Amino acid sequence: MISNIVGISSVYAWFGKPHPVACGFQPWLLGLPTISMIAALSVKNFRIWRIFKFPMKKLRISDLELFVYWVIAMIPALVILVVWTIVSTPTAEMKERDGKEHFVCTTGGFTGEPGGYVFFGIYVAYSAFVLLIGAVISILARNVPSQFNETKLLTISIYNLGFLAVVIIPVFLAVNPFNPNVAWILRTIAILYAFTATMILQFVPMLWGVFITDKCKNVRNFNSKLSKQSLPSAPHS
Repeated sequence: MISNIVGISSVYAWFGKPHPVACGFQPWLLGLPTISMIAALSVKNFRIWRIFKFPMKKLRISDLELFVYWVIAMIPALVILVVWTIVSTPTAEMKERDGKEHFVCTTGGFTGEPGGYVFFGIYVAYSAFVLLIGAVISILARNVPSQFNETKLLTISIYNLGFLAVVIIPVFLAVNPFNPNVAWILRTIAILYAFTATMILQFVPMLWGVFITDKCKNVRNFNSKLSKQSLPSAPHS
């Protein structure tokens, strides 16, 4: 939830006239919530897959263990952003776009313009790697009993983010050098869609089940197909 809220709020970093401080915060405000959301979806799916891979062991994975996995996924992202900020510091300069002068965010620091694209590519590649792991786990968890439909919603969210990234990133990179205004619109729509759609998929069904299906009742009884299958058959006389 926090990742989604921060991610949606990150669009404000691109509002108004570009400023070196705002440009410097853009990779952090968008990059960290993005990888945090992807990592959270992946580790939650991992817990479901691991539990049902060994159903007879009564395996329990605590929230603390999930948090450790999430932190492990976040550390490389933090390292990339820190090095990016130091080596290829984002800044704001006047650039010619489509025959007109625009004040835009660009790359400064030690490397200049190419460095920003290099670190952006590295960060996207790492995000894609984590997303791919989540997709693989989703495939492995596809046979989880239907009562645990959370894994289906997690899978839809992961595939949705992957499809959006494949479509929007190349289009944005192609449009941005020629028309920053159109690129700004595309980026804003993509950010709002990615985080809002994920938040809806993860929380609306949960709220619907609590307030509409169960009518806020404390439902304690749950008959699992898995438990039925694991019961030993009665001996025949």
